[in-house]
Amino acid sequence: MINFTNCEVNNFKYYGGKNGGKICIKYQNQDYMLKFPGVNEGISEHGYSNSCISEYVSCKIIDSIGMKVQETLLGIYKLNNVEKIVVACKDFTSTGTVLKQFAELKNSQIETSKNGYGTELSEVIQTINEQLIYDTKELNDFFWDLFIVDSLIGNFDRHNGNWGFLINESLRKIEIAPIYDCASCLYPQLTDEMIEKILKDNEELEARVYVFPNSALKMNDKKINYFNFISSLENEECNKALLRVFPKINMSQISEIIENVPYISDIRKDFYKKIIKLRYEKILEFNYLKLV
Repeated sequence: MINFTNCEVNNFKYYGGKNGGKICIKYQNQDYMLKFPGVNEGISEHGYSNSCISEYVSCKIIDSIGMKVQETLLGIYKLNNVEKIVVACKDFTSTGTVLKQFAELKNSQIETSKNGYGTELSEVIQTINEQLIYDTKELNDFFWDLFIVDSLIGNFDRHNGNWGFLINESLRKIEIAPIYDCASCLYPQLTDEMIEKILKDNEELEARVYVFPNSALKMNDKKINYFNFISSLENEECNKALLRVFPKINMSQISEIIENVPYISDIRKDFYKKIIKLRYEKILEFNYLKLV
């Protein structure tokens, strides 16, 4: 159990994003972004979401698949005599290197893009194909690999502001940033009481595979449904990504990751294992076998 309460705080470093408060702390001589649970406005069942748990578990799962992802630690932070579960995300920027969102790159394509944060799939792909700062094929492969991974962990908020690049302008160096901001995966707004009801109802479980969550990406201004889009096999780049990513998914390893998560109940662990297994089988394995 890590207690971050007495860690040194860097008041001169700030982080963006909407999913909960964030501060920069020093832990074991490294900078970490400490994320606090976000409040769910208008939801009476509980005071705050499980977004910190989702961030931690999702990043561990992505790491197990072999994709470059931020390092995360789960711990507690005492605020006004109340202990909160928090997630510490290792700061992957360094001196002279800054994180630039894909939205900023998209916004620079002034002749083609409507706006940086617009998630219409055709515009995103157009930006990837027309940008001049990164290898087009490598960036395209990364984008679709991430789409497949997000379909497994049920990410409903992978917009243009939460993936991007590490850029050192003075050295003219660029690399794709480690995957970050995964707090909107694994149904963070569900309470244990809700989960208990869902686990007893197959229709409720299947709805969370076939119906929602949808991707933040859109086609014709409508959010893409993961199952329908992947099952259509109409997008060749998505098909290639499924063929690349699926063999790297180790469900036994994912189950072990979930079993070892601290702070959460056994019923939440059971739900994570169950829903990921269903999404693995129904969305990914089902279509992978059709392709091969």
